[in-house]
Order: sequence, then structure tokens, then C-alpha cells
Amino acid sequence: MKYILKAKTHSLKNSIDLPGSKSISNRVLIIQALAKQSFEIKDISNADDTRVLQKALEHNDIITDVGPAGTAMRFLTALYASQPGEKVLTGSDRMKKRPIHILVNALRSLGASITYLEKEGFPPLHIQGRRLTGGEVKMNGNVSSQFITALMLIGPTLPQPLVINIEGDPLSRPYIIMTQTLMQRCGAQVEFDQNKIIVKPGRYRSSNFVIERDWSAAAFWMSFGALANRTNLLLNQLQPESIQGDIAAIELFSKLGIKSTFEEGGLRLTKQKLDKADHEWNFRNHPDLVQPAIFAAAGLQKTFTLHGLDNLRLKETDRIAAIEKELSKMGVDARTEGFSMHLNASTPAQPNDYFESYDDHRMVMSVAPLSLLFSEIRIENPMVVTKSYPGFWKQVEKFVDVRPIR
Repeated sequence: MKYILKAKTHSLKNSIDLPGSKSISNRVLIIQALAKQSFEIKDISNADDTRVLQKALEHNDIITDVGPAGTAMRFLTALYASQPGEKVLTGSDRMKKRPIHILVNALRSLGASITYLEKEGFPPLHIQGRRLTGGEVKMNGNVSSQFITALMLIGPTLPQPLVINIEGDPLSRPYIIMTQTLMQRCGAQVEFDQNKIIVKPGRYRSSNFVIERDWSAAAFWMSFGALANRTNLLLNQLQPESIQGDIAAIELFSKLGIKSTFEEGGLRLTKQKLDKADHEWNFRNHPDLVQPAIFAAAGLQKTFTLHGLDNLRLKETDRIAAIEKELSKMGVDARTEGFSMHLNASTPAQPNDYFESYDDHRMVMSVAPLSLLFSEIRIENPMVVTKSYPGFWKQVEKFVDVRPIR
């Protein structure tokens, strides 16, 4: 399926329902699975990634196929390795190209029995679950924070303290702090000082949990607001006391003409004077904000330099290559050197080709706001958004005519 998008209005005034945080939901699900007694999780994410993880935890099947859900692959690898039983963990073709050897090696050093069924260092995995010992492991900081989180989450179940020594500045540090905070709320003893994490033996406490709204999803509406002529949007139920690092979207999009004000009921987005100066931003701790920010900046004809793109080539797709290609379809030039990308200010041209999805939910949601810029845009495979935000198109239809074509 493909969509043609045509703006109904360039004045955005309405309220927007955001999904529950996928990152928090997935962590709390693992904690719930390891707790001695079950507890209620309210406002849990309805994203495909979370549903895949829920299904795997509810069914004791030997073979678990997580599809494209990277978080589920990593969290379940650690969970299955630490629990008695035989498991085969597999995923989509793209998942089989995403390396997991760093996590597997760390788990093996704790006593795990894991073998690769196809290519060395990549899923699918055969896991013979057993009681792990605990002890010290080393992890390079320049890897996905989900590898570190996967280890942290099983830490309280180990008979000895788990010590994770991170070499170098860890990517996505706020996500590690999120994991620490959630574990502590559920009774675990976790210390994170500089580059050392210590998880002490213990148990998770059963306690009902309410999931925050997703700040990563909020960024797409900030992008919509930035490209609109007038904006007065209320993002329902967003609160300032968040454990999500992507609350940094407030500061980031202030550079792109968005004023964010907390009020009863959520976060109000309005327009403010656009700063014409060139900007730089380090996305090392906020990789999920790269795509909505760069497409908004391109639409606003801003020069923008993005740093800290260390692991964007290992996401659902090679996001750096995908961004460069899709920007070129509207005549905008972005050049990458090392882990930085430079966006040159230029006047975007009407794209004549479809924007590709790359089976990447964030690519689709990042180009959707361009419908406010052009007479129409066309997007292939738009329903990939269900990976993180199943209700996205229903919200978009408040402002944009969304016409499916086959």
C-alpha cells in the first residue's frame, strides 16, 4: 500500500493523542516477567514492538520470531539465557543482519549457553537457558544501549553482583539511566557512577505501573508544527517530570521555531520566531530525534550540522544513507563525514518520486510533515508506523488528506 498526502490546512489547532512510551513499556515488561508476582501495567504502548514482546512472554514456545523488533531481540536474548529452558530466537531478514555478538559474548562470560544458527555474530540464536553466575563484564560504550540494558534487567536475579564496566562514553546514556530508574522503582539495587554499573542480587518488587506518554513520538508533532504556518497543538498527557531522554526535543525544536509550554493536560506547541542562525546539535544521546529534526530543518531551509550519529547505520535501516537519499528527492543536499552530517540550506523542490519507508517507522513519520510544504507527497509502505505509533495516521488526518493507493 502507498499513501498520497495533501494538506487540508496549514494552521494546526487541535489536540494529539500520543502512545505510551515504547522504551518504558518494554523494560517494565521484562521486569514484570522476572518479578515473583505479576502486577498491572497501565497505559502500556500498543506498538508492534511491544506486542511482540508481550506475546513472547505470554507463550512458552521453543521458537520465538520477533520480526523486526530489535528491542525484543536483545531483551529476550538476556532473559532466555538466564532462565531454564531451550529457546530459538529469530527475526526478520533485516534482524539477521543486525549484530548481536557483543551481547552474546557478555552473556557467555556470565555462564550463558548461546550458539549462532546461521551467520556468526548474528541472529538466529539457539539458547540453552541456565542460572547465570554474575560477575564483571566489559562493554564498549560505542554500542547500542539496549545491550547494556538487557544485562542490567536480569542483574537482580543473579546470585552474585553484576558489574558492567563501560569503556568510553556510552551511547544513549539517558536510556541507561531510564533503565536504572525503572529498576529502582521496582525494588532493585542499581548503581551507575561514571562508566560503571553495579546491580546487586535481590528481587523485583511487584507494583502497579503507569507508563508515560512517548516523547520520541512527540517529536514528529513538533516537526509538523515547525512546518505549519500557524500552530496551536496540545500533546495530551505529556508531563515535565519524565525519565525519557527525548524530552530534549523541547530544546531541539526551539531552534526550529517551536515554543513548548506545559499546562494542565499536556504540552502546548505554538510558533515562535525562527532563529535564522546555523545550528549544531549532538544526537549521541538522542538518536531517535535525528530524522524528525533533519527533515524539519530541510523544510525550513536551515543549515544544520548533526553530530553523534555513531550507530544510525545499524538501526531498522542504514538511516544515514536513507536520510541522504530521501532529502535528495527534494533537491536538498546532506553530506556525511564520520559520525556527523551537514545539511546545506536550500529551497526544497516538489518531489516527483515516492518517499521510501525502508521498513523504518521513523523515516515515514519524519517525511509526513512535508505534506505541509508541498502540494502533495507520496509515501510507500506507510503502515510501518505501527512498529511504534499505530494511531499516527488517525491523528495526521486531522490536518492532512490521507489517500491510500495500491
